[in-house]
Amino acid sequence: MRGVSNLGGVVKRLIWFSFLALCCASLAPAQTISPVIVEYPEKADGRFQIYNDADIPLTVVLEPHSFSVNEAGNPTFRKLDPGIHVQLSSTSFRLAPKQTFFVFYKASAETLPNWFCIYATITGATTTTGIKLALELPHTVYLLSRKPLGRDEVSWVHTEVSGAGDKQKIVAEVENHGAGFTRVDEIQVTSSSGKQEFGGFPLFPGQRRSFELEWNQAGVPAHIVLKCSHFKLESDLKTTTAELKSATTSP
Repeated sequence: MRGVSNLGGVVKRLIWFSFLALCCASLAPAQTISPVIVEYPEKADGRFQIYNDADIPLTVVLEPHSFSVNEAGNPTFRKLDPGIHVQLSSTSFRLAPKQTFFVFYKASAETLPNWFCIYATITGATTTTGIKLALELPHTVYLLSRKPLGRDEVSWVHTEVSGAGDKQKIVAEVENHGAGFTRVDEIQVTSSSGKQEFGGFPLFPGQRRSFELEWNQAGVPAHIVLKCSHFKLESDLKTTTAELKSATTSP
């Protein structure tokens, strides 16, 4: 098993049974799930923990979901696909104040790679005003084939710089031509006088992934590198405005 921190990306959702924004602080900041994202070769035999830092008991309900991610990196959740099989040691339980609860699970998929989320829906007691909140915390699982995605299966679609001065940004798109999964662990952008690092993202089979990065270092960004676990993907950056082209010759 290999735990992966998530940037960006790691996902949390607040669901309101009744709408009152001032009540969020009483529940949301006190709960954690760990780890948030894990990867397994072929099958999963793992666990995660949920911690209640609040002074009230909470109810937790667990439910696996499948999901898809679009080109912009936004997920869409749905019922668990029939080809993914998940066994949980618990599907609901009470979490006492200051308690940590461990959930064990096994998972397999009929096709690889595959992925799913186990959502922990956490609810507390109804307040005197009749407000009841639910916080959803995700534990995301990737089931991967043992053969890693090859460098020749990933390519740039475009890499550009737009804007000028202190409003420069990198606009890029990368494509996974293969049937495998990989994770961009880090993005590094450099100019002649500066360097900036950004968090990565998952790159799914057959997916095009577009992203924008705000540049706040010196100079005009000129080169970009995506760092994956088994390879790097590099490209020079093209400028898209006359302002930037002139800026490259400025002292």
